[in-house]
Amino acid sequence: MALQRTVLRPLGGYEQYSSSRHSLGLYQNVITVCRYALPSSLGETETETGKVEAVKENIRHAVTTIVLEKLPALRVGIEGEDTKSPVFVALPSIDLGLHIELVNRSPGLSPKEEDDQLMRDLEKETARPFLDVATHSPWRLVVYLNTAENWADVGFAVHHALADGKSGLIFHTHLVETLNTISSEGNKTRDDTSDVLEFTEIPVLVPTQEELVKFTISWPFFLRTVWKELGPAWLKSTPVAGPYTGSRVTLEPKLKGNLRIFHLSSETVGALLAACRAHNTTLTALVHGLLLVLFARRFPADVASSFLCAMPMSMRPYIQAPPDMVHDVNRSMANLVSPHMFTYETELVEDGRAVGETDADDDDKVWRAAVAVGTSLKARQANVTDDNPMGLMGYVSDWHDWWRKHEGKVRDSTWAVSNTGSISPTGSVDAGTAGWRLLRNFYAQSSIGKDSLIGVNIGGVRGGEVSVVVGWHHGVTEDAFANLFTDDLHACLLRFGTTGYFSVPGRLHE
Repeated sequence: MALQRTVLRPLGGYEQYSSSRHSLGLYQNVITVCRYALPSSLGETETETGKVEAVKENIRHAVTTIVLEKLPALRVGIEGEDTKSPVFVALPSIDLGLHIELVNRSPGLSPKEEDDQLMRDLEKETARPFLDVATHSPWRLVVYLNTAENWADVGFAVHHALADGKSGLIFHTHLVETLNTISSEGNKTRDDTSDVLEFTEIPVLVPTQEELVKFTISWPFFLRTVWKELGPAWLKSTPVAGPYTGSRVTLEPKLKGNLRIFHLSSETVGALLAACRAHNTTLTALVHGLLLVLFARRFPADVASSFLCAMPMSMRPYIQAPPDMVHDVNRSMANLVSPHMFTYETELVEDGRAVGETDADDDDKVWRAAVAVGTSLKARQANVTDDNPMGLMGYVSDWHDWWRKHEGKVRDSTWAVSNTGSISPTGSVDAGTAGWRLLRNFYAQSSIGKDSLIGVNIGGVRGGEVSVVVGWHHGVTEDAFANLFTDDLHACLLRFGTTGYFSVPGRLHE
């Protein structure tokens, strides 16, 4: 019997945070992109058109399997998104023709031209809304296909209420595994080749974060947070100048973001990771340390005496799953994430601002800054469920109003770094037998006027490249500043891979 449209559950606090900004037009999606090497068997088709059709059919077949058997969140909608009480609903059917798109890439472009073209496409995609989310599941797959060079950049765009950044890796893991399973079966297709998938069973979603993670909120933290959010301004003391975060929050223009990307070879990544281990820190912390020195050398002390940086933390390691939970959270789409903030106080900022006498002295400043933020993150991981703002999200009665009230407030942070980690090139499939293989992994997300001045997203393929996407919002950060900043970040990481030194430049921003 065909499934009837059914309410599954209310959205949790973080899910409402995401759904409200989508309904306000402030944030549309997060997009995880992986480059797939096409299997040699697809080259056996007689014509170029035949090869394109073979790629389309393989991906359609794989996505069908994932929707029906692997990721139930791909067949739900969000009802009442513009209200205070949105709910997830089970959809009776979805049309894959509305969810899978193929764009043919022209051959002959240089790698930089290919990257630039993809970033312009992703700038449009991250601003592209999902329509009718109550009746259409808000996700899509865009396949940028280059048959001449035998690869496809596959972008999985999803509404953030359905999935976090890790979920993008989970989707691509299922996709590469399923594509290889199809290949091993001799490219068999389903008997039903219709794009319309009809469902008979109610999908079971991963529970909300507040159900899976046992947050503990102390009274002092609760009262401080409530006072900060709701206390009348005339009763608050005049704030001391805080960390430099640039201009105040503006929610207009909506969704006008800029993206840059660069890639680091496996050899460069190996050198960076070895140095991180020697300094007892991580690649994420190292990027924070570099950003601290780069920012400190762009702004004088009377403008920026301290900086505030942000990083999301996956909460998957901290869940306490109920005995009857059927999901493996490391293989399921969900929203399980928490922010961590760290302030670089004046002493470390001044240390980074002063250019060292030698390259070694200068690099020590980067490592000191990296170790500081890394130590802070480790300490937070030890008690992440205590006094975590994610445990208070249920107290917000109107998320739409919460967003509107941020207009004109101080920006949350100077910069943000997110590292979703690395993905296996073939998932759980034996690499020796796999035809489809992942060569790159990175992600981009919608840009909102509440963002940091600079956002850095890091992703990689195990044993291969690491890709870094840098984003900024139009009118918040100047393009010339952001482009030069990205060039310097890239150059510092490349230099370390070849010389063993970052050689961070000093550039005063005018």
